[in-house]
Amino acid sequence: MEEESKYHSGLSFPFYIARSEICVNAAGECIGDGIFAGHDFDAGEHIIAMKRPLVVSLSTERLVDTCANCFAWTEGTSIGSRLYVPEGIKVQTCAGCKRFRYCSKQCQKEAWNRGHKHECKNLRPISNREIPKAVLAAMEILIRQKHGLIRDKDWEMLCRLDTHIDDFKRNGKYAEIELMAMGTSQFSWTQDTFSKDFVAGMYARVLTNSLTLITPTFDPLGIMIDPTLGHINHSCDPNAYIVLDGPEPAIRTLKPINKDEEVYISYIDPTNPYARRQSELKARWSFTCKCTKCQKGATLDEDKWLIRSEKMAQKYKDLADAMIELEDLGDNEANYVGESEDEKRLAAIQWKAFDMYEDEQQTVDPQEAIKKIEDGMRWCYQSGLWPINRQPYAAFRDDIIVNMSSVGNYPIAFAQCAKRYKYILPKLYPEIAHPLRVVQTWQTAMLTLYLASEEGAMGIAQAGVDMSLIAYMLVIEVKFMSRLSHGANSRFAKSVSKKFDEMTAELHAKLGPNAEDLMSNAIPRQRELFMEMGDWLQY
Repeated sequence: MEEESKYHSGLSFPFYIARSEICVNAAGECIGDGIFAGHDFDAGEHIIAMKRPLVVSLSTERLVDTCANCFAWTEGTSIGSRLYVPEGIKVQTCAGCKRFRYCSKQCQKEAWNRGHKHECKNLRPISNREIPKAVLAAMEILIRQKHGLIRDKDWEMLCRLDTHIDDFKRNGKYAEIELMAMGTSQFSWTQDTFSKDFVAGMYARVLTNSLTLITPTFDPLGIMIDPTLGHINHSCDPNAYIVLDGPEPAIRTLKPINKDEEVYISYIDPTNPYARRQSELKARWSFTCKCTKCQKGATLDEDKWLIRSEKMAQKYKDLADAMIELEDLGDNEANYVGESEDEKRLAAIQWKAFDMYEDEQQTVDPQEAIKKIEDGMRWCYQSGLWPINRQPYAAFRDDIIVNMSSVGNYPIAFAQCAKRYKYILPKLYPEIAHPLRVVQTWQTAMLTLYLASEEGAMGIAQAGVDMSLIAYMLVIEVKFMSRLSHGANSRFAKSVSKKFDEMTAELHAKLGPNAEDLMSNAIPRQRELFMEMGDWLQY
């Protein structure tokens, strides 16, 4: 791991690792470290930027279309929202292991020198077997350490990360850890170097300290583990986040952070209800979150319903009773609402919504996914219980936009984008440069621009609407915000600036010498019309 010099000159080192007061055991003793700010930061600044994480492991479905070195995802989008990916880029399979793919000879050479030359021959005999990404990551760590390819400082920091072995033993999952560790040891041919218990501990470290590898537009690609990044603690009200620029991860500030204040990211989706966040954190990381947000319990917007549970329509009370009787809901901890009969019914209704969401997330075919998403959205809307920004109602909308775009139903995708822009993004991501707000606004901008280029594509006429100006308005927003969300020199921000320049030139050519004045006068009205489009769809 190597930090880049992306910090203001004349300042002290931007972060340090120290004992964290949030990492405590049952006795209240501090047992873990965290990352702290070395000086004051404003929102939208780098805290840490590095050339690449120590180890990355792509998801199985991304092995076929993503470079295993620079993480360029070659799967294009029909509306051009990933312009930071070089046009025409392709990946070629490694002739040796036949598992990893690279976009260039340079990427293949870099990966080879970093350690692939030692793992390639180990992977060749098992090229046709699907291996979990956590196992592949643990294998790479062991192989590189065996051959002296991990710096002593990084190895020491990596081994300081908690294995959570005692937690795995308490919850009955340690046998699975041992089984996976056995495969890790055998496939990496490191049995002569590391003991069985050590390998189990390293595999457990990967499981509990890895972070999601993402594109600049936050598409998940796999996992990454790094001794520095692994020391960042969680909060459901984070003051920072991780963004990647190719292989380069950076921690950027979401809010101002004072010197010596601990830096937090969110390990999970912090827009989920309180009980679901707590349940997910306990299941995956074995801790109860006591962040400033969780200290307020189920009292914030994430837990608000449109009506009280006792006001629920009788139809849904009956459906809830049937689910409680027929489904194995257990204690339904993740959907806990309260102890009254109606609150338990409400928990069952919420369980059904999240069950439908998880099912559609696993559906590959876009047409089939759309049907499931629409069923889920109807369930939330027709129950009369869900505010538009409560999960998973909001997440269903994100997925319908992606899938409608995939099948070419751009008018519906656009209408859903307009509704999300108007009602959801300001609620879920109030920070103007929140990276997800920026990325989803960019998605809307590119979809709008596509529709502007296709005459009659909307299929709906509205007097005075100029889709090209609406797209330009949105691109201006993203151009400004991406400097804070991704960094002015990031590939994403540069691709946005390039598109802005192209659109500016086209509009000047179209509107003539008074283009600036014409656009300045027209854009406020186009914004009003765009916001009205947010009400086109019922749900």
